[in-house]
Parts: sequence; structure tokens; C-alpha cells
Amino acid sequence: MKRLLILGGTGDAANLATTTNRLGRIKTIYSLAGRTNKPKTPNCDIRIGGFGGRGGLNNYLRTNKIDLVIDATHPFANKIAAHAAKACKRLNIPWVKFCRPAWKSDKIPWISSSNYLETARQVNKMGNRIFLSIGTNGLDAFSFLTNKWFLIRTIDKPIRPIPLANHHIILSRGPFKDNQERELLINFNIDVLVCKNSGGTPAAKLKAAFELGIPIVMIEKPLPPAGVEVCTIQETIDWLERQISE
Repeated sequence: MKRLLILGGTGDAANLATTTNRLGRIKTIYSLAGRTNKPKTPNCDIRIGGFGGRGGLNNYLRTNKIDLVIDATHPFANKIAAHAAKACKRLNIPWVKFCRPAWKSDKIPWISSSNYLETARQVNKMGNRIFLSIGTNGLDAFSFLTNKWFLIRTIDKPIRPIPLANHHIILSRGPFKDNQERELLINFNIDVLVCKNSGGTPAAKLKAAFELGIPIVMIEKPLPPAGVEVCTIQETIDWLERQISE
């Protein structure tokens, strides 16, 4: 039986692990970094915690005799994605990157940005009340905007202090409905929405901001490591079937 390691952390990743665990000839191991309390977990073997860098991942793959790897981490988790791609190449383990299709600005326009600092410089000219819908990573880039007010929404209570002079934190887990996002934007009098292009089903906050005339600054996702890329669970299963049959 082939041993499959899925590097997870998203709802899509958990759904994928549940699907692969039902397949014959595959034992699925689902790995989480452990940064989120009460994450969505599939019905399969679970490991929680970091690997300790690329060397630690190499050791884990060898020790646990992993045959196949699917990187289904968040689109912005570029460090673990790079480590996984290099480790699998070094150990000659078939690897694939599961990437949700990026959102497109054909119906809802936005201003694209490539990183947090560029985004901070853009919103400095756009409004005073900013909804930073990006979690708690990258907030340091906005710390120089001491004359702005920020709304932060995150699943878990931040481990370290928020580096923003004026802010409010909401602890909440999505997905959120259209009316919830609209109400939030109105109640907090938001001038600008900042979010990351996580892909998949377009988030309700985009539609709500567009309908309210609130400009959107979108941090586009980094390019994944070079290699095989799949965008749906079915494409991933097809890739697995090919690996097993070879």
C-alpha cells in the first residue's frame, strides 16, 4: 500500500484527504502546522506540528517511508511549499501542488499588489478605515500608518501583540455570508478592503465591498514551485491513480 503525505491547512485540503483515504492502495497521512485551534480535520491519520525546516521534512519522508506527496497548503504558505518541492526532488518522491484557481478581477475590479509593504503604501492614499482581511501575518508592514484605523479578523487570538497603533480585532471563523460581510463593512465604516487572493470560490467580502463601492486591494498569491500543478480534487485523484499504476 502506498503511503501518501498531504500537507494541509485549508478546507479543500481536508476534503481532499477524506477522499484519498477512501481509495484503495493508499494510506493517507494528513499534516497540519498546528497554528490554528480546532482546525478542520479529515478522517485519516493526522500529524500536527512543523517539520523543522527542509532537513526535518527530508528526515520525516525517509523515516516514514512516504511514497507520494501532495502539497495542499495555503496558497501563501510559500516556505513549506518550497521545502516540500526540494525535499521530494532530492528523495525522488512524486510530488504535486494542489492550487485553487486564483480569483479573477473580470467582474469585481481590484488593485493588485505583490506584497504587504506595497499594499501598505497603496492604502495610505486610499482611506482611513481599513479592513485588513489577511490574518495576522504581515501586519508589521502596515505599522508606519499610525494615522489609520484597522479592522483585523482572525480565527484565533494573536500570539503576539498587534503592531498597529489603532485597531480592532474580531475573532471569527468563516465562511461568511454576503449579508454578514455587508453588515460588517457598513457597521465599521470601512473605506478600503485588503485581502489575499486565496482562490477558490470568490469570497463574499469581495461582492459586499464591490456593491458598497469600497475599493479593494488584492495581494496576489506567489507563484508555486515549478512542477506538476492541479486545481481540483478530481485532477488530484487522477494524478494519484497514474502514480499508483506506474
